[in-house]
Amino acid sequence: MSRVRSIFATAIGLITIIIIYINYKNLKIGIAWVARETRKLTFQKIKNGLAIMAKYLFQRFKALLRYINNLKYRNIIVGATILILLFVVSWFTEPIPESNELLIFDENGKFVAAPPAPPSLTFPLGTDLGARSMVNLILVGVKYTLGAVLGITLARLLAGTLLALLTTLWYPGLKQYFSAFFWPFRYIPPLLVGIILIIPAAAVPVGISAKVILEYQILVLLLIGLPGVYYFILDIMGEIEKQPYVLSSKLMGASKFHTLVRHVWPNIKSHLLLLTTQQVLSVLQLLTFLGIFTLYLGGPHPTALTDTPRMIYRTITNELAGMAGQNFWLIRRAPWMFYSPILLIAFIAIVVNWMKKGVEDQIAGMVPVKHRGNTAEVHDAKENASLSRSFVLMGLQEQPPVEHEKKVYTSDFMREKLRTVRGYLTRCSIYRSVEKVVVKAAEYIQDNSKPVFTSILTVSIVLWAGIFSYAEYRENEKADSKEKTEKSVEASAESKEDKDFFSYSFTNKEHVPVIYKADLTYQDADATLKGSLHVSTTNTTETDQDKIYFHLYPNQFKEPIDGPEWEFVRGPSPVPGWIDIQEIKVNNKKADFKVDGTILEIQMKDWEKEATAELDLQFNFQLPTNYSNASYDYAAVWLGNFLPKQAVYDKNGWNLDPYSPIGFPFYSETANYDVTIKAASKFEILSNAEESHAIVETQGETTEYNAKVENVRDFALVLLDKQYYQMQKFMTKDDTEVNVWYRPATDKEEKAHSNAMGAGQSIEFFTEFYGTALPYKELDIIRTAEGNPQMAYQGMIFSPSYNFSDNNFGSLSMADGVIRQWLSGMVGSQGYKEPWVNESLAIYSLKTYMGEKGYTAKSSAEEQLKQQEEISRIQREGQFLSSPISEFKNINDYIIMMNLHGSNMYMELDYLVKAGKVRKALKQYVNEYKNKNASGHDLVEIFEKAGHPQAKDYFKTYLKPDLKE
Repeated sequence: MSRVRSIFATAIGLITIIIIYINYKNLKIGIAWVARETRKLTFQKIKNGLAIMAKYLFQRFKALLRYINNLKYRNIIVGATILILLFVVSWFTEPIPESNELLIFDENGKFVAAPPAPPSLTFPLGTDLGARSMVNLILVGVKYTLGAVLGITLARLLAGTLLALLTTLWYPGLKQYFSAFFWPFRYIPPLLVGIILIIPAAAVPVGISAKVILEYQILVLLLIGLPGVYYFILDIMGEIEKQPYVLSSKLMGASKFHTLVRHVWPNIKSHLLLLTTQQVLSVLQLLTFLGIFTLYLGGPHPTALTDTPRMIYRTITNELAGMAGQNFWLIRRAPWMFYSPILLIAFIAIVVNWMKKGVEDQIAGMVPVKHRGNTAEVHDAKENASLSRSFVLMGLQEQPPVEHEKKVYTSDFMREKLRTVRGYLTRCSIYRSVEKVVVKAAEYIQDNSKPVFTSILTVSIVLWAGIFSYAEYRENEKADSKEKTEKSVEASAESKEDKDFFSYSFTNKEHVPVIYKADLTYQDADATLKGSLHVSTTNTTETDQDKIYFHLYPNQFKEPIDGPEWEFVRGPSPVPGWIDIQEIKVNNKKADFKVDGTILEIQMKDWEKEATAELDLQFNFQLPTNYSNASYDYAAVWLGNFLPKQAVYDKNGWNLDPYSPIGFPFYSETANYDVTIKAASKFEILSNAEESHAIVETQGETTEYNAKVENVRDFALVLLDKQYYQMQKFMTKDDTEVNVWYRPATDKEEKAHSNAMGAGQSIEFFTEFYGTALPYKELDIIRTAEGNPQMAYQGMIFSPSYNFSDNNFGSLSMADGVIRQWLSGMVGSQGYKEPWVNESLAIYSLKTYMGEKGYTAKSSAEEQLKQQEEISRIQREGQFLSSPISEFKNINDYIIMMNLHGSNMYMELDYLVKAGKVRKALKQYVNEYKNKNASGHDLVEIFEKAGHPQAKDYFKTYLKPDLKE
C-alpha cells in the first residue's frame, strides 16, 4: 500500500510541474496581480471581504442542507454516504504496530502514560495493551465489519429471493419441503444456532487456516438468516398473487415469467431494500454477540500477555465485534477498550436503522414534507394538537371518608324469607310428612342414580314421541282443511312461488334525497379534519321512527385489525384513525346518541312518516395512515366515504352492514351535497363536483373551497400538494373532460397520458353500451398511494400508484373505474348482501370492452378445467355467487365467483338468447334504475322483460345451484 501511495504522489507531482511549465506566463501574470491587489488591502477591506465570504458560505451550506433534506430517498442517500465514507477512511488507514514497551512517551521524550492508557488529548479513545491508539484500531476494523455484514446480507438476499421465486412460480411442489425444513428456525434463536455450529471450528485454534474458518463462518451465518428471508419473500409474493390484477392476468393466460417481470418484481423491489437494512442490522447484532462469546471472524489468534505466561485469544481480522469480545474481560480495568468498538457498532446500527425508517416511510408513502412554512398558525396548531392529546383531571373535589357499610344482597333477603316461611310450614303435620318423603326419595335417587335416570329418560322419550306425533297429526289435519277450503273457493291452480332471493324487491324505487351541508377545516400539522355537518332528511320509511342511523366508516380503523384480508388495507405502517362525534342536535335540540363501531345511532323524538328532520353534527376526524378510502401521505390527502352518511332504510329495515375489506360494501342512496373546506394554500383542492362550478378563494396561507353536487351516492374530496402533482387532460367526443393527476417525480408521464386516453375512450364506448350518457361533464382520476385499492366515485376515481408504472393494466383499470360510474354510481345496489348484482355486470362489461379492443387472451382447455374445478370447490364450501360478502372466506374466492363465474353467467346467457338481448336488458336496467337502487329481483325481472322468460331458472342455476355429491 505504501508503494502504491508513493507512485501516486510522484505522478501527481510530475503532472503539477508540467502544468506550471506550460502555463508559466499566465502564472507569472497571476502572481503579479495577486501581489498588486495585496498591497491595496486594508484591514476594513479584509474584514468586509471575510464577512461577505462567510455569509456566502453559510448561505451555500443552508442551500446544501435544504437540498439534502428534500431528497426523496434522503435517509438512504445520507446513510449510505456515511457508511461509504467510513469504509473509505478505514481502507486508507494503516494499522499501528504493537509495542511491548511498558511506558508511552511522546515525540519529545515526555512520559505520557502506561498502556493501556485512558482517553486523553493525545489518545481520544485511549490505547490498548500494546500502546496502540483505539481510534486507529477501530478505523482499521471498520472495513472488515462492514464488508462482512454487507457480504453476508447480500448472500442471504440472493439465495432467499431466488429460492422463494423458484418454489412459488416454477416449482411449487418443493415449497412444502423447504417450508418444513426451515420451520424450526422460526423459533430457535439464530445466536444459539450460530454458537453451536461455529464453536467446533472457531472457539480455539484447531489447525484450520483462517481462510477456511472464515468461509465456514460466512456459510453458517448465511444459512441462519436464510429462513427469515425466504419466508419474508414468500409471504409478500403470496399477498401479491392475491391482488385482483394478478389474478386477472393469470386468468387471461399470462406466463410465469410475465408475472415475475410485470407484477412480482415492481411490487417486491421496494420491500427488498427494506429487507436489506433489516438483514444488515440482524447480521451486525449477530456478529456482536458472537464476538462477546469469543467467536471471531477468521478464528482466534493466540497471544501471550506481557510479563505473564497466560495466553489470550484475539481476532485475526481486527473487526469491531471481535475487538469488543476480546476486550470484554477488561471492562473493569480499561473500559474504553471495550466501549470504543461498541460505540462505533452502535453508530453504524443507528445509521442503518435510520435508513430502514426512510425505506419504511417510502413504502408507506409517509415521507415527511419539509416545505411547510414555519408560521404562527402552524405553530399554534402544533401546540393545540399537543395539548389535545394531554388529558389532565382538574377540579375534582376531595370526598369525605365514608364508613364501611355492609351490602345486603337480594339472595340473602330471599333466603331469610324462605327460612321464615319454612318455620311456619313445619308446624303443619302434612308438610312434615311430605318433607320426609322428599328427603327419602332424594336419598334413594342418590343411592340408585343409574336405574332411576334410565327410567326417567325412557318415560321422557315416550312422552315426546307421543306429543310430536299428535302435533304432526294436527298439522296435517289443518293442511287438509286448508286445501279443501282453497278448492272450495276455486283458487288458482298455479303453485306458490318459493321464498328465495327473487321473491320480492326490497329496495326503494322512490326516495327523497338527503341534503348534506358540511363546513370543514383540515389541519395539516396533525392530519385532522374538524367540522360540522347539517343534515336535512325526510322520513320515507312509511312508519314513525324513534331512531336514525349513520355510517362512520373511518371508525373501522380506530383499533388494530387482525386477519389476512385486512393486511393490504392496513398497509406496512398503519396509524389509527377515527371520527369523534362531539355533539348532535335534532331540530335545534340536543339529542342523545350512541356510537357502536362504524354505526352511529341517534335518538329521534316523534319523527313521523313524511316529516322532515334537521340534524346538526359536530365532529373531529383523525385521519388514519393506511390503504383505506380515507387516508393521506406526504403529497396528498384523499377522502372517500369519510362523512357521516345516513344508512339506507328499505323493506328489510335499516341496513347497518359493517366495513369489509372484500368487495364494495358501501350501500347508499343518492343525495345532495354542499361542502366547504378550508386548508393550507399549498394544496390544490378537488372534489367529484364539477370544478367549473366550484368556488375557490385564497387569502394568505389559507384556501377556502366550496362545491355543490346533486344525485351522488358519496362526496369525494382530495387535497393535492401542488409541488408534487401535475395534470394530464383529455377531451372526449361528447366534451367530457378527463383529468389525470399524477406525481411526475415518481410516475411516468406517458402512463398518465395513456390512462387519460383510456378513460376517455371507455366513456365513449360505455355511453353507447349502456344507452345513456354520464350526467356530469368531468371525471378526475387521482393518483393515490402505492397499495390503495382503486375506488370509483361519481365524477372521481382513486387510482393506486402501480397504474402509473410499467405495468400494462392501467388503461383497463381506468375502464373498470369508468364502468362503475354507471354501475354502483348511477345505479346502486346492496353491495354487502347482494354483491353479484352490479359486480358481475361490471366485470361482464369490462370483458366485453376488452374483447372489442383486442385485450382478450384465450384460456387453454386445461386452464378452463382448473377454473371450473376451483368454482366447484368454492361452492362445495358453501360460497355461492348469491352469497353475501360475510360468507366468503377470503378475497380470492370472492374474486373467482364474482369476476369469473359471474361474468360467465352473462356471457353464456348472451350466447344462448342471441340478438343482443343481454345488452338490451342492460340498457333498460341502467335507464330504469338511474339514480335508484336495484335488487336481484329487479335485475332478473328486467331480463325477463327483455325476451328471456326462463331467466329466473337460468340465474338460479348460477347463483345457488343444487349441489350433488
